[in-house]
Amino acid sequence: MIKTSELIWQDTQHQMLFKLIDDIKIEPFDRAVLDKLQLYAEHHFTLEEIYMEELEFPGYTEHVKAHDRFREELGAMVNTQISMNKTLQDTLSLFLSEWLRLHVLGIDKKLEDYILQSNSK
Repeated sequence: MIKTSELIWQDTQHQMLFKLIDDIKIEPFDRAVLDKLQLYAEHHFTLEEIYMEELEFPGYTEHVKAHDRFREELGAMVNTQISMNKTLQDTLSLFLSEWLRLHVLGIDKKLEDYILQSNSK
């Protein structure tokens, strides 16, 4: 049986993702932050996908597609050779932060609800 406290890992990882996204705004810009974000996001998504699969979460396919979209967008940003300026840094950080916020409050919330409902069975 899954305990509510087991959802803490997900929240902790989301907080780390938001922190890394905020680090994009730090001057001077360090491209290494994009690499760190990409590695950490991949780690988080992989764990979440394994967890969903083990729980036989009915929204698994949709959720993985959302992760894949983020992977593609972030990968394109990591591989771009555009030089960063403060406006671009802020725009990129805002875009990623909004994507993650909507993801956490939307599709991740559905996963959380499913986990909590499965506890009561």
